[in-house]
Amino acid sequence: MIIGIDFSINSTAVAIKTEKGISLFSFVPNYSKGKKAFAVHESLEGIVAVQSYLKPPKAKDSIEEQSNKLINADQLSGIIMSILEVYDEPVTEIRIEGFSYGSKGNSFIDLITYNTYLKVKLIQKFGHVIKVIPPKTLKKAYTGNGNASKCDMLRAFMEKSTTPLSTKIESMDILKEGEFTIPKPLDDLVDAVGLVSIMNEN
Repeated sequence: MIIGIDFSINSTAVAIKTEKGISLFSFVPNYSKGKKAFAVHESLEGIVAVQSYLKPPKAKDSIEEQSNKLINADQLSGIIMSILEVYDEPVTEIRIEGFSYGSKGNSFIDLITYNTYLKVKLIQKFGHVIKVIPPKTLKKAYTGNGNASKCDMLRAFMEKSTTPLSTKIESMDILKEGEFTIPKPLDDLVDAVGLVSIMNEN
């Protein structure tokens, strides 16, 4: 079994490749059907398993905010682990997309913290089977260009893939020339699928 994880604080995507095929998961805080922010997630029902985790309300001060972030990191990594632990097949590799080092600020620090929580739990459960795939390496495997944009990645995915996800994306009529807006969680799911499929060929 190969696991691909495109990690983010609010839209982590996981692809699990087994002998039976690829299963897709999207992990989002406080998911609720019927809300505009989750319309795309809801439309993917039957193709992607959307997993919700509780995110506390906005903190009153910076001390509480930092504590909440640690709670969130533990909650997110915990629910991801609860999904992975269900599978019986042995895990041969866990491929996690690496950090984009052009990122800056507090959000990047938070991403590192959240990511570390998950990596520790993965190692404790599955051993040292993690491979960190640099974003440029994944982009090159998809498109031939390590500097490809998210739009280029989605176009390449649509050319390579004949899955229920690609069929659904086709029906959404979002593909345009040049740069365009890709609704969450589609870009994350594309990267996760790439980690378990395209990367396997390189």
